[in-house]
Order: sequence, then C-alpha cells, then structure tokens
Amino acid sequence: MSLRVIGLSPALLSRFLTVFALVCATSTAQGETIRVSTATLNQQLASQFPLIRSFEDVEATFYAPKLVLKYLDEELEIVINVKLVYQQQELIGHGLIKDSPSIQTVSNTLRFDKPKLTEFYVDEDNMQDSAEALRVLKQTIGQSLRPLILLHFDDVEVSELNHEPASFSFDLRGLVLEF
Repeated sequence: MSLRVIGLSPALLSRFLTVFALVCATSTAQGETIRVSTATLNQQLASQFPLIRSFEDVEATFYAPKLVLKYLDEELEIVINVKLVYQQQELIGHGLIKDSPSIQTVSNTLRFDKPKLTEFYVDEDNMQDSAEALRVLKQTIGQSLRPLILLHFDDVEVSELNHEPASFSFDLRGLVLEF
C-alpha cells in the first residue's frame, strides 16, 4: 500500500508513528518520568535525511542514519552513510556524527546543535583522486552540519506533562526524560 493511498505524506506518517509509538508502546509514564526507545528516536532522526551539503564542487549526501546509544558513557552517536560526488565521480563511505544533545526550549526539542562528522571510513572509492573530496568532507562539510532533532517534546503526549523536561539521561532501553 502506498503512503498516498492512505493520504499521508512520508513526513506526516513519520510524525504520526512517532506519536503513536510514544503513547502506545515505547514510552512509559512513571510519575514524572518518560522513557523513549532508541527505535523511536531513530524514526525521528530518519525523517531528516537524506541531508545534502556542498562545498568547493564536492557534494556530500548523508543518508541512512542510525542512532547508537552508549548509555554507560551517557553518549549518543549517529552512524551515517555518506556518498561523495566530485568531478562526476563517486565515493561511498560511512562515519560517525557526534555532539552533546541539549534541550532547546524555543523549539521544544532535544537535539544536536553542532553535530560534526568525527570519523569517516571509505567503503568504495571510484574516484581517480579522492584526496581533495575527502579533505573537503573532513575539514569543511563534516564540521558544519545543521542541527539534528532527536525528539520533539510535543510528541510526548502525556496529559500531566505540559512542559519540556528538566533533564534527561540514558539507560539500556533508551532515553529517560525527567519532568
């Protein structure tokens, strides 16, 4: 069944599924605590990709993000695939995007404000000389990515919680929001 048959755009369907998952399956309200699964966070993140950035004739397409939760270290990373195009030649690789998540009260979100590509590995190099494209990716494009939203707090629909969380932490099952 196509998304158009049921009348929802992919972005609207993603938002609906996030809310549904939060309410029905992946969140549990315990007084003033809500748990959000990594799967739900990945749905929110995936709706923001592919991300295309260009600089000095190098076009980088970031796609297929996967959030990795390192709960013992209280860290989040995004494993990402990247396709570079330079002088009509392609290079495919994967890497890690890192930042410290923060609560943004204006947008009512948890997000990476200044995500950076911290590691990159080449999987398939079809370029005659990939050095320039890799330099641009690592020094410029990968260091100036736009903010990435991990969760819209408006999607956390629990009636007694009408404000953004005071803090957050991570556990084995995902993100823990404390209100």
